[in-house]
Amino acid sequence: MPDTSNWLGGTGTDWHTRALADPDQGHFVGLVDDEIVGFATLAGLEGSGPIELRRMVVRPDRRGMGHGRALLEAAVASIREVTPTRRIWLDVKRTNTRARALYESAGFVPAAGVPPFADADSVAELDLVVMVNGPDADPRGGPTGPTSRKLDA
Repeated sequence: MPDTSNWLGGTGTDWHTRALADPDQGHFVGLVDDEIVGFATLAGLEGSGPIELRRMVVRPDRRGMGHGRALLEAAVASIREVTPTRRIWLDVKRTNTRARALYESAGFVPAAGVPPFADADSVAELDLVVMVNGPDADPRGGPTGPTSRKLDA
């Protein structure tokens, strides 16, 4: 289990232990020569609603090498194998242009008509963009399912 606290602050081994114990979540670990270079976490797998790409992170010293794209493609492909018609959603910081470009290149589009976390309790939540991917991911229609969630600290 990766200790990602040095990449993500408080999100380390304890976070992964809780996430791995949740049957509603799926996990992908990016390995290069048996070294962890990143991970992706999916949520909402047990229901029939949209699936959330909850977290995707590549180690800072491994960014720009295609590892994020490989993780994203593996996560989306695994969903499409099981349920080709379910929508996938994620949120990303508005200022994270690198991640947004990656998601857009993989078919995610900003969900129009969704106010940027109008019920947010913090300024950080107001700076997120909801993006969707799927057969009905019309950017004019907005996402179905959750449109906001608390950020992990």
